[in-house]
Amino acid sequence: MTRGQRLTAAIALAAAILLLGRATALLFVNREWYAALGASSVWRDRVATNAVMYGVGFVIALLFAWGNVAAVRRSVIALVVPKRLGNVEFGQEVPSQRLWLATIGVSAAAAAVSLLALPDWIIPAVARSHVVFAESDPYFGLDLSHFVAWLPFEESLYHWVIALFAIVALLVVVMYALTPSLRWTRGSIRITAYARRHISVLGALLLLLAAWGFRLDAFTTLVDGSGPAGALTRIDRVWIVPADVALSLVSVGAAVVLLAAGWVGQTITAFATVTVIVAATIATQLLAPIAAAQIAASPASAAAEAPYAETRADYTARAFQAEARLPAVQYAADSTVLSHAATVNVPGGLPDVVFPGALGTAVVRDPARVVVAPRMGTGLGRLLRAWAEQNPRMLSDDVPASAAFVRLRDVRERVSELAPVFTQSRAIGAIPTANGVLWIVDLFVTSEWYPLAAAHITDGARITYYHHAATAYVSGGTGATAIVPDSSLDPVARAWFATHRGSYVAPALPASMLEQPHSETPAAPTHASSMADSAFRRAVEHAYARMRAALDSGNLRAFGIAFDSLGIAVRGRP
Repeated sequence: MTRGQRLTAAIALAAAILLLGRATALLFVNREWYAALGASSVWRDRVATNAVMYGVGFVIALLFAWGNVAAVRRSVIALVVPKRLGNVEFGQEVPSQRLWLATIGVSAAAAAVSLLALPDWIIPAVARSHVVFAESDPYFGLDLSHFVAWLPFEESLYHWVIALFAIVALLVVVMYALTPSLRWTRGSIRITAYARRHISVLGALLLLLAAWGFRLDAFTTLVDGSGPAGALTRIDRVWIVPADVALSLVSVGAAVVLLAAGWVGQTITAFATVTVIVAATIATQLLAPIAAAQIAASPASAAAEAPYAETRADYTARAFQAEARLPAVQYAADSTVLSHAATVNVPGGLPDVVFPGALGTAVVRDPARVVVAPRMGTGLGRLLRAWAEQNPRMLSDDVPASAAFVRLRDVRERVSELAPVFTQSRAIGAIPTANGVLWIVDLFVTSEWYPLAAAHITDGARITYYHHAATAYVSGGTGATAIVPDSSLDPVARAWFATHRGSYVAPALPASMLEQPHSETPAAPTHASSMADSAFRRAVEHAYARMRAALDSGNLRAFGIAFDSLGIAVRGRP
C-alpha cells in the first residue's frame, strides 16, 4: 500500500468513527429522552421500524443492483486502462478481483441512493398496527383499513421500487454504452445479443411495475375520483376501475411477451408490445378523466349519479367527526406561535423551559426545579450528550451532574415526537399553573386515503378523514407531557394507543399538572393599576431576557418570537 493510499484509508477510518460516534450519541440521547417521558415504546417502535425498513430495503436493493451490474461485468472480457512510464505509453489490464470489488461498490452506492425514496417510519408503523374499521367499501368489499392504513404504505413502497429500478436501469445502460455491447454506428444502434437479453429482462420488469401501478390506480379511484372534490362517479366505477384492473392483467401478459420477443431478437414485436401499453396508459390516465367529466356534465347522467352522491354523503358524514377541545385561552397557530409571556403570567414563577417556538437544548442547573428530562450525569453518558449536541462546553465541571438535559423544547415538536401519527390543532391552548404554563394541543387522526368521502382542503392538504383522537398537555415549567385519549376512539387512534401504552398516555390529566399559580409570600393589597404595571414589567423583563439569550446564541428565529411577545405586551398594556 502506497503512502497516499494509507493516508486515504486513515482519513476514511477517522470519518467513519466520527459518523458512527455521532449516530451512537444521537441514538443514546433519543432513547433517554423518550424514557424520561415514559414513551419508550414509541422509541422502540421507531428504531425497530427504521432498522427493518432500511435494513431489508438495502439488502433487496443491493441484490437487485449487484445482479444487474454483475451481468454487465460478465460481458466484459477484460478492462485495459492506459498507463504511462516515462515517455512510453502502454495498456494495463485491470485485475479481475478489482473489477468485482468495483462491481460491489457501485451496487452498494446505487442501493444506498435508492433508500432516500423510502417513506417516513410512521407509514409502515401504521400499516402493521392492526387497524380494523370492521366495515367494507361497497365496491371491492375490502375493510376500510386497506385504504387508510395499507394503501399509503404500498404506494410509498411502489415509489421506492420505481426509484430503485430507474437508478439501476440507467446504470446498466450507461455501463453497456461504455463497452462494445451497445454503440451508435452509422445512424443506428448496435447491440449484442447478451445486452439485448439483459435489457429485455429490465423491460419486462418495467411492465410488471406498470401492472402494479394500474392495480394501485384502481383502488385510489375510490379515494380520488374524477368527480368534484375527488368524488367517485358512475364513469369511474363502470369504466375506469375495470380498465385499470384489465390493464394490470394485460401488462403482466405483455411482460411475458416482451421478455420472449427480446430474448429471441424479435425487436418489432417487443416494440409493439411496449407501444400498446404506453398508449393504453395515456388513454386511461389522461383521456378517460376528460371524457368522464363531459359525460357527468350532461343532464342525462344526473339520475345515474344519484346513488353515488348518496354513498358519498354517507361516507363523508362518517369521515369528518372532529371537535376542538381547547380551553378559552388560545394562540392562533399561523406561521409563528407567540410566546405566552405577555398574556399568561405565573406570579413568582421561573421562565418556562418548554414553550412554542423554543429552539435548541437547555441545561437546567437549578436542582430545585423538577424537570422531566435526563440528567447530565458523568462519564460516558455526559460525553455522548455533549457529542450529540456537538457542544464540548457540556463537559465542563461547571455543569453539575444533577443538571437537567432538556431537548426538543418546542411544544409542537415535543408532541409530534410522542404522538407522530396524529395531526395537531391549529391553535395552542394555555393555562397558568404553579409549574409554568400548561400548553394544550388537540390531536386528530387525518387521512387523505379514506374512500368515497368528499375531500376537504385543510392548510393546503387534501383530507378525506378527520377525527378528534386525544388532547396533549405539556407543562412549560417541567416539560412533563401527557396524552389523554378520547373516551371514544376511531380505529387508527385505538390501534396506536393499544400498541403504545407508555406512561405518557394517561386516562385523565394528572392533577399535578393543574396546580394553580401561587406565590411563596402573600401579596400586599395593591391597586389594579399597580398590579397591571407589575405584570407588564414582568412580561417585558421576560421577553427581554429571551431576546438577549437569542442574540447571544445567534438564533434569529427565537429572537423574532421574543420580539413579537414584547410587541403583544406593549400593545396589550392598559
